Amino acid sequence: SLMERVLGDDWHKLPAVIQKHYRIGGGRQSRLQGTMAITYPGYLYPLVWLIHLFGGLILWRGSAVRAEVDKSADGGILHWRRTMTYPDGRIDCFRSQMHYAAEHELIETIGFGFGLRLTVGVSNGDLLYRGNGHFWQCGNLQINIPDWLLLGTATISEQAVSEDCFYLDFTLNHPLWGVTYAYRGNFRYVNP
Repeated sequence: SLMERVLGDDWHKLPAVIQKHYRIGGGRQSRLQGTMAITYPGYLYPLVWLIHLFGGLILWRGSAVRAEVDKSADGGILHWRRTMTYPDGRIDCFRSQMHYAAEHELIETIGFGFGLRLTVGVSNGDLLYRGNGHFWQCGNLQINIPDWLLLGTATISEQAVSEDCFYLDFTLNHPLWGVTYAYRGNFRYVNP
């Protein structure tokens, strides 16, 4: 799988529930369901809206948001489709693709050529991602975008809670504004 390749020997340090999350390939699919809280300061709504317009992040804040995450893999690319259903019936969707960059490095892309470089590792059985800069690419032209020009640096952790459940924490932290965006929740596997 893509994550096995990225983590190398560290793959075996992950609990089975986290390995299951990433052990897909050859066109297979997996589905997760969970409940999340999505938070960010209200004054950042225009920037979150702009990023969402280009295919990134989840637009609306909320608690007790039902999340369904569908993943498939083919050709070494991991495709994500995250669908959020809010208590009031609103639905939001966020798609991305993960690509291998190097050992312990991934690139996650959204729409219109925008992407994020991620350093990936394992610590105490938790899968940890850390943002390492954004970029915009059009053909062979790639322009780097420092994290501080957007909402900050991403940190993502996945921690085993039980044999079939894990906790996800996605946080963006800006050097001047502090925590600018976060989504968190527990997830378990279901059949797609």
